[in-house]
Amino acid sequence: MAGPNLELFKFGVYLFFPLAVMVHFGDVSWYDEHVRPIRDQFWPKEESLYRPPRTSEDLQSALDDMKAKRLAKREARLKEQGEELSSTPAASVTAASAPATRAAAGEQQQSKIASMIEDKRSQRLV
Repeated sequence: MAGPNLELFKFGVYLFFPLAVMVHFGDVSWYDEHVRPIRDQFWPKEESLYRPPRTSEDLQSALDDMKAKRLAKREARLKEQGEELSSTPAASVTAASAPATRAAAGEQQQSKIASMIEDKRSQRLV
């Protein structure tokens, strides 16, 4: 085992090393020399920051905008899914095909419609 001098040295290192780091990197001249030149590279511009609405009118207009965007996305998604359904082979079943084939195609289309309805329910916002 080492003597008390080693313990004093370790205590000095544990105590003064963090203080020396804080004094060195907390110096104003070091900050001006190393941080200020590259500050704009890692800090966002003031204009690009999100500003939450502060008044009730601003809040209502922001909510209306969000609702309009959400409904537009929903309409586009439903239109796309409707086009998918109309292009399925079940829509092109002819009268000459067997009744079992028509029944299977009808069940397939019903299951797709049921899955669309379920997707719509799961994406509903409260």
